[in-house]
Amino acid sequence: MKEIFCQGSPAEYLEYFVFPVLLPAISALLREARNEKCFERKRTKFNGLDFLTEWLYRNNPPHVFTRTDAHLQDIAFVKEWLCKHRQIINHRVSVCSPRPPIPLSLLWSDDKAAIVIQSAWRGYIVRRNPEVQELLQYQKEMRGASNVSINLSKTLLNQLRNPIQQACLPTDSKFTDDANVD
Repeated sequence: MKEIFCQGSPAEYLEYFVFPVLLPAISALLREARNEKCFERKRTKFNGLDFLTEWLYRNNPPHVFTRTDAHLQDIAFVKEWLCKHRQIINHRVSVCSPRPPIPLSLLWSDDKAAIVIQSAWRGYIVRRNPEVQELLQYQKEMRGASNVSINLSKTLLNQLRNPIQQACLPTDSKFTDDANVD
């Protein structure tokens, strides 16, 4: 490894060797933090140290053209550090990562989170229907008594779906009452 000696003061060393690389990295960090909405939300999936590590590794002046597509998990010293600092969770060693997984609430976009919430709400609305409750209770009793799975006919399911789906549609929508539901 080539060592660089600076005859000047520490301030000169910083000015000529550190700042030309570090200042663009910090500028890129701030741009990415703004893109990830870090200044608008209390919690985000964005990790500034990971971003800086990856950016500095990719933009290291001697290796600028060979590391353009390197990701954090592909960097050798990061892999080594992660494997060295494994965490034991529920008496099992995690897969080379000392970090807990990022919660889905941080990984999903606002649109994806809205879809998941809406589908959970619609499922709740369907399951609270008395006819569906009766059907679920019947299935539970049948499975408990004879351990046989019950296959519902398509017509019975459509009979249950049609009133529920029509109740969920807005009255001024372009959908008609005779819409084909499969």
